[in-house]
Amino acid sequence: MCTSHDVENETERTASRNQYSLANWPCYPENMDFEMGSGVAVDDDGVIYLFTRDIEHWAAHPLAMKEKMGKSSVSMFSRKGEFLGKWGKSDEPGFALGGHTIYIEKDGMFWTTDRDGHVVRKYTPEGRILLELGTFGEWGCDETHFNGPTAVLQQDDGNIVVADGYWNSRLVWFDNKGNFLRELGNWGRGPQEFNTPHAITQDSKGRILVADLVGGNFHDYMTLPNQIAEERKTVDEGAYHRIQRLSADGTYIDEWTHITPLSLTTYDEKIYASDKMSDLVILNEDSGEIEERVEKISVYIHQLAMDKHGDLYAASVYPEHAREQRGKEGPSHRRWTKDTESIERTQRKH
Repeated sequence: MCTSHDVENETERTASRNQYSLANWPCYPENMDFEMGSGVAVDDDGVIYLFTRDIEHWAAHPLAMKEKMGKSSVSMFSRKGEFLGKWGKSDEPGFALGGHTIYIEKDGMFWTTDRDGHVVRKYTPEGRILLELGTFGEWGCDETHFNGPTAVLQQDDGNIVVADGYWNSRLVWFDNKGNFLRELGNWGRGPQEFNTPHAITQDSKGRILVADLVGGNFHDYMTLPNQIAEERKTVDEGAYHRIQRLSADGTYIDEWTHITPLSLTTYDEKIYASDKMSDLVILNEDSGEIEERVEKISVYIHQLAMDKHGDLYAASVYPEHAREQRGKEGPSHRRWTKDTESIERTQRKH
């Protein structure tokens, strides 16, 4: 027996978007503590990895609870929704204070970002740590410290780019051994400057795309005393949401300002991005033109991932203002698919 997503909310009431349909996925074991979705990634074998945060902890916000470790974990599911295992137990010291996003390298290894632990870590698929960038529990802005890292990108040459997004507003390059190479950016609205670089990806030509958000990173509940400069504690009224495009070495190319991006991924030479928090837009990777819009695929799309079938997975962190239930009554990971036969098989099984 398991618990799945039989819920009544706006997304499920209109569960068909263009050619996409909402699958009844995943199938949670009855004895599994549900945790709020933050990240999602898919490996070459089709295993889906869900990066989560515990609900109780985030209700109070971990930055006000430095003495208590956040209960982040990684759960594994099949495309059919079957639970395959879990690592990063809630009581495991130092796993993640504030799990943010998760990524899979070409060799199958994992990167996770811990926004409030201020580290980026590389793991094996079994959860064994291989490398740590940053200094856990300490914020800063140098070669060995981050301040709210948000995303990771492995480039074609093996280098790692970290979006040190929330309170440093920069990109940082490392080689595949974790050695610092260079940094780019600071707080601003010009080329190679950022407000909140929340997501990062690369297109089929190796160009870097950075989802840069305005606001949301200055609230008192998100920071501790002296964590950010005073001038950053108010919204930059002249700034705007954008996707900034850079060459592989960080040279400015251009920017797209017609959407409000929170998350980015790529598939089949297209850019998949969130817009208006809950919509999916599919963009031409050269022009940025919106080729398709899928409305309200989730409440607050924190991270997107695609599998080899073209199925779309969304992780939603469910902020309080979304007015939706959390826990098993408010699913925070969703699978959207164009494979209706797969949906029918999964529904029969559930």
